[in-house]
Amino acid sequence: MYRSTGLPNARIQVADSLRGIAVAGIILIHACEHFNLYWSGIPFDRALVDGWEEPVERFVWWLLAGKMYTIFALLFGLSFYIQNDNQAQRGYDFSRRFRWRMLLLLLIGFVNTAFYNGDVLVLYALLGLSLPLFARLPTRWLWGAFALFALQPLELFQLCGGGNLYVDPEPWSAAANPAYTGGNLPEALLASLRYGQPVTLAWYLDNGRITQTLAMFLLGLLLGRRRLFYDEPGNRRIWGRILVAGLLIAAVLFPGYGAAGSPLRVMTAAWYNLAQTMALVSAVVLLWYASARVRKAIGPLSAIGRMSLTNYLLQSILGTAIFYHWGAGLYCKVGMVYGLLIGAGIVIVQYQFSRLWLRRFSHGPVEWIWKRLTWLDIPFLNRKIAS
Repeated sequence: MYRSTGLPNARIQVADSLRGIAVAGIILIHACEHFNLYWSGIPFDRALVDGWEEPVERFVWWLLAGKMYTIFALLFGLSFYIQNDNQAQRGYDFSRRFRWRMLLLLLIGFVNTAFYNGDVLVLYALLGLSLPLFARLPTRWLWGAFALFALQPLELFQLCGGGNLYVDPEPWSAAANPAYTGGNLPEALLASLRYGQPVTLAWYLDNGRITQTLAMFLLGLLLGRRRLFYDEPGNRRIWGRILVAGLLIAAVLFPGYGAAGSPLRVMTAAWYNLAQTMALVSAVVLLWYASARVRKAIGPLSAIGRMSLTNYLLQSILGTAIFYHWGAGLYCKVGMVYGLLIGAGIVIVQYQFSRLWLRRFSHGPVEWIWKRLTWLDIPFLNRKIAS
């Protein structure tokens, strides 16, 4: 069983900035997708920027798609490590309290789902329930668990002739879309609550996101144990090796392998995203500790990162208000380029809101509620570590 090292866990500013980058990237790609209506097949007469639509789409997908959510998941695992280790150093078993925290996140996820059916919080909450079990494993075993899930075992099972695990989300999407494109706010909320999670979970299953998300949770836990996000002796050298390895693996996997939608394509795409994500994270960490200018340039994004849960919910509300029929209805009026510009506008608005909020408060509003409910005085959740 793993035991705490007893070393202090100071707040990691570069992790806050990375989380801010991830949230900003998620907002941009959601806006480009018109919050899931861009690919709906619904007739439209969109304002396009001639000559720029396809290049922008390719660039956005290369830079953001499949990478921002992996950074978010990696840092989720890191945050769990810090919370769990802090409690262990005080002599408390955090497992029950953390599972209670995940049940609260599940409820927050359903609130988010009501606005936007691309919610990831429900998946995080469900997978997060398993983290206290993994946290007990020795580091060597935990690396083995990470490798197992990173190998995309469901896709490997299908490749080996184990059957087809594909679940078609289209019937649920088709049932929900009329409320998004022609309904009022209550109708859209009801459609999302009814069909949103089946659509999202089916899509996650078909695209290998379930096992990859758990793998990133475990990798964040492992990097936390190694204290790799602190500027300690030897860490920069390790990040440099991760950067080189990530770039080389991404270069090999970039063309893609297997037919579109096949298990082989899903597996190699997941590995490519993992490699590119770790190259991006390592580059940011290395530049952060090497250059004051970089810290000054991307440090402000930590405001978004410190309020990541609030900002994630807020982008769902703002985004659907802009693109869905119950709001401005821009899903059928703008193309990819204007969608990207709208996303940039949402990022700026939420950055300014976060910056102003944190001048007066130490936590975002949703983070504060989540924290207060997490630490309710419920005797069942308080348990000392057995000596």
